[in-house]
Amino acid sequence: MEPIMPILDIFGLTGTMPAEHVPDDEFNLFLFSLLVIGIIAIGVCVAIGIVLTVLGLLVIFGLISMGALSASLLVGIHQKSVTKGFKAFAVIFTTSASGFAGAIVLWTLNRLMKWWTDAIAAGTGLLIGLVSGFLTGVAIAFAIQKIVPILKNSLDKRKRHPR
Repeated sequence: MEPIMPILDIFGLTGTMPAEHVPDDEFNLFLFSLLVIGIIAIGVCVAIGIVLTVLGLLVIFGLISMGALSASLLVGIHQKSVTKGFKAFAVIFTTSASGFAGAIVLWTLNRLMKWWTDAIAAGTGLLIGLVSGFLTGVAIAFAIQKIVPILKNSLDKRKRHPR
């Protein structure tokens, strides 16, 4: 077998010949920077998604804890109307959200302008926010009641006469 080994070594069939070390000079800084930018972009998108999910869950938990979802669901079941349940939800949500926002905004403005005491400013902002939120909720519910039949009719027409 000894006389065959040099012939096999010539063709590289035995694996006993040492391979030459070839330096890897193919590192591309541009492609590496694109990789880093891509990883950072993915991380930012994941972080934004996590923050939005947490905020959405906090809003849902807040609505559940204050009873807005439960109350609107009970109204819809009692009245046997999804529209009335949604109207109740719209009014409750806009009233509470506007009251909270009004209290914070007027309290902040009062801290800058020094009109009243902080308690009066927060109470006035809460009252103004509750009234404007209730009116906004009623207006939104009214607009949805008028828009839903129009959309339903146009959807029915498309089902009857497909293009």
